[in-house]
Amino acid sequence: MGASASIKKLRHLLLRWSGVALFLLAWELAPRLEWVDPYFLPPFSTVVAEIDRLFTSAWLSVHILVSLWRALAGLLIAVLIGIPAGLLLGRVYPRIANAVSPLLKVLSQVNPFSLLPVFVLFFGIGEAAKLAVVAWVSVWPVLFYTMTGSRNVDTVQEKTAASMGIGPWALLVKVILPGALPTIFVGVRIAATVTFYILVAAEMLGASAGLGYLVHNAAMNYQIPRIYAGATFIVVFGFLLNRGLIALGDRLFCWQETEAVAPADGPAPSRPSWRPGRFSACAAAAATVVLLVLGGIEVGKVNREAASLTPGDHSRHFGTPVDSGSGS
Repeated sequence: MGASASIKKLRHLLLRWSGVALFLLAWELAPRLEWVDPYFLPPFSTVVAEIDRLFTSAWLSVHILVSLWRALAGLLIAVLIGIPAGLLLGRVYPRIANAVSPLLKVLSQVNPFSLLPVFVLFFGIGEAAKLAVVAWVSVWPVLFYTMTGSRNVDTVQEKTAASMGIGPWALLVKVILPGALPTIFVGVRIAATVTFYILVAAEMLGASAGLGYLVHNAAMNYQIPRIYAGATFIVVFGFLLNRGLIALGDRLFCWQETEAVAPADGPAPSRPSWRPGRFSACAAAAATVVLLVLGGIEVGKVNREAASLTPGDHSRHFGTPVDSGSGS
């Protein structure tokens, strides 16, 4: 049975990734067979070599740290705003929520780049404007999912807590918030994925470092393999970020699966405290703090260096030299 299950799992993985493998094979063969111009679409092996060159030069790690810091800082701002606001609108002031819900839905559909001049007007051209764009994009999934999760908490838990004389604010913090956490986490995961891609686009408009800046600078210097290398890394990084958050959610809220598969006529499953997966949560929190600290140091260093350089020196310093093998 074990060998049969392993074979089935292997077949499933091969079938699942066969499309990606065929795409990469076509990418490698099409330029070499001159089905497309290899100058505008270099072979995939050339792109992989460029990614290795970027890692070797240590510049890719700088761009990754800077982008991660901006994404995490903006997402943290959105969480600090979206969760309390979602709890208040979802549970404490439901009438106000019904009144402002159409306005919130309209605002959530506003293109963040159309508001970029407004953010620059209020926050300047530094990091604050980029963080404002990130926070604007990511606050809406967090807010809406918090409102939904707070309204769908098990009423039995609420009545039990109320019968024990718990106050309204204690009920909100000790019952409503823990019960809504799985739904809130889905909103945070969606916000994190969307935030990453929006941030990359924002860095193309105005930044001195970051993954978006890396691609934009390569395009301005006609470093074609570097454009594809940066874009490939962004796609892979976004995929890994989403899968990592899904895995973290499975570890944090594994008790949901236990309740779902429990037999109706059997004994009730032992439900852990409202903070399952504490090790995973602590590890994720520690990693976030480390990335915020290291990224903040790198962002400060990059901004100081960018402010001290002329435009020509800026391109050479942050874009890495053109003669590094990333041209045609």
